[in-house]
Order: sequence, then structure tokens, then C-alpha cells
Amino acid sequence: MTVQALLAVASIVSVPFLIPSAPSLTAELFRYGWLGVAFGMAALVLALFSVWLPRGDVVDTTVAVAFAAGALVLPALSVPIVGVALVVAAVARPRGRDLWALIEYVSRRGLLMALAFLALGPDLPGKLVATAPNWELYAAVGVAGAAFVVVDALLDQLHASVRSQAPYVALVQGNARLQGWMIAAEMSVAVLTVLVSPTMGYWGLAISVALLLVMRQSFALLLEVRSSYTATVEVLARSLEAYDPERRGHAERVARMVGEAGRRYGLQGKRLEDVTYAALFHDVGRLGADDSGEDAERDSSEVLAEVKFLGGALPVLRILDTEGESEESLDERDLVGAYLIARFDDLDTVVNIGRTPEAGLAVAIGARLYANTRRTVDRTIRQVENDLRERGVVGEPLQDVIA
Repeated sequence: MTVQALLAVASIVSVPFLIPSAPSLTAELFRYGWLGVAFGMAALVLALFSVWLPRGDVVDTTVAVAFAAGALVLPALSVPIVGVALVVAAVARPRGRDLWALIEYVSRRGLLMALAFLALGPDLPGKLVATAPNWELYAAVGVAGAAFVVVDALLDQLHASVRSQAPYVALVQGNARLQGWMIAAEMSVAVLTVLVSPTMGYWGLAISVALLLVMRQSFALLLEVRSSYTATVEVLARSLEAYDPERRGHAERVARMVGEAGRRYGLQGKRLEDVTYAALFHDVGRLGADDSGEDAERDSSEVLAEVKFLGGALPVLRILDTEGESEESLDERDLVGAYLIARFDDLDTVVNIGRTPEAGLAVAIGARLYANTRRTVDRTIRQVENDLRERGVVGEPLQDVIA
């Protein structure tokens, strides 16, 4: 983070030396000062409407405006204006970023804005309003806009990986699955903003802001639907557990621990969602069964086979149902999901139900994992256990309890 902040400052300061024809701050303020203020206002509005995710991550739509400001206005002017807007938005929002996250955020944008100006050169607005179309310049703006958005997303995931101690590649893949289309749309709006602002002026910027707000609202509605969907599934799992009061709340507790471990391991998006659903319904086959044998226990995957929206969870459930001997799925991530569920099922059975779990399931599934994968997953499980132990939920280590 410190290195990034220093690089941002160095990039801004070095612009006049690397581009001798770059205008002075006074000249730029006189010529494009109000345009810089307009970009700052746009960044402030968009930052105030950022979408916060349940884990505290934030999805903002200011990257397109930041690129346009960096490309069109001298960094010594554009970076402070946009930076102040981002800081004001962070302070104004109840769930604003903490100090170090804010420094990382602003310095990242400042660094990329300076690099965008260096890549495209000074007086880009004047070049774009020239009478004859300059297709090479348009292509350069397109490449720079795409690179700006992609590098910004990659750096954001790098910092997230450091904070959460999660695998970087897995985080990038998960973020691409969750926000891929939105990132692509932001690339388009970033390039569009640069191309239309010199000719359309503030109206062009207003149109871009409106497009970004519509994108933001659509994404927020998608997250709300997914959240409601997950809440409905949790209610369904809770109602099924009414048949076995002793295990009431067991599936939800296991799902929470599996979700936390899955995130730390690097599962993201649909894959993490499917593993969480499998954890919620891993015991559904035994509910309603009795000891007489008249109502025999069934496989959870068999019970849920016709439920289409749980199709992604079925491979994990089949591995659990067959005690790790199933050949239905050789996907390593399904095995990881099943192993996590088996381990945390044992943990909750000991801690909250007061029974000694049946030995063998977690061991059998773990034996099918590659050695490196097994070590990584076990390390993740220990991290979650340590967090639970610090909160007083777990006493001695799980491996000692069920040995």
C-alpha cells in the first residue's frame, strides 16, 4: 500500500519531465478547471451510490469517470479533485472505507490516472475535436480505457487477497464471474466518456453518469434477488429441520462455517453458493427417518434430484451420500466442498449436539484430494476453527476431539 501511494505521487510529479509539452498547472486550471470539477462531482455522486457486499467489499462505478478525468485533464489537477471526491464519499457513507483501505483506493486511482495521461499525451480534448477523424487515437483511447479498468480490478483483488489471505487467482476468477459483464460495460463507458466529453461537454459526462447509475441499480437488484433467494433456501432448510429438533440449527451453522472456509480457500460466486446450499441440505435425506426402519434414511442428493435450482449442489451431496466413493464427480472443487461439509458437520455435532460423530466420512473424502489441496484446505479449516475458538465457540481443536 505504501509503495503504491509513493508510485502514485511519483507518477504525478514526473508528468512534466516525461512530457515536456505538458501544460503548467495554472494553464490547465484556466483551460480545463471546470471540466475537472465536473469530473469530481461525477465521481462523488457515483461513489455515494457504491454497492456494498455482505463481506464488506465494495463495488463502485467510479472507474470510468476516473479514467476519463485522468486522460483529459492534467494529473496534478484531476487526481486531487477526484481524490477529494472519493474521500468525501467515504466519510459521508455510514459504511465508508477505513483509513488504510481509503489510502489504497485513492492512491490506486491516482496512479492509474497519471499513467493514463502519460499514455495518451497532453491536450487530448483538442486532438479529439479535430475535424478529421483520427482512428489511431480512437484505438489508443480504447486500449488505454480497457487496460485502466482491468488493471484497477486486478489491483483491487490483489489487496483483497492480502487482507483475507485468500488465493489471488481464485479471487480474480470469482470476481470475473460475479462482475464480468459489469466490468466490460465500465470499459465501454470509460472510453465513451473520453470520446464524447470534448464535443458534448458536460452533457456527455451527464449521460455517462446516468448510464453508470443504471448499471449500478441493475447490479444492486441482482444482488438483492440473490440475497432473497439465499434467505428463502435457508428458511426451507430450517423448516425441514423441524422434523429433528435435536439437530435444529445444525445445517445453518455448518453452512456458515463452510461458507467462511470456502471464501478463505478461494471459492467464489456460483461455486461458493452451490457448496453453501449443499451444506444447508446435507442432512435432508435423514430428516423424517425413524429408528424402526419403516421410514428409512434416504440420500440427500436423491431427495433433491428434481429441484433444479439446487443442481449445482448435487455433485457435492452425492460425494457425501456415498462416503467419498462416488465416481459421479471428479471435480476437485466438488471434493473440497464435500470435505469442508464433512469436517464442519463433525465439529458442530461435537460442539452443539453433544455427540461423537461417526468416523470415516471426512477421512474418506480427504483421501481423494491431492496432497497439496488437502494441506491447503486443512490449513483453512484450522484458521476458521481458531476464529471460533477466539469467540469461545470451540474449545480444543477438532482433530483432537474426533480422534
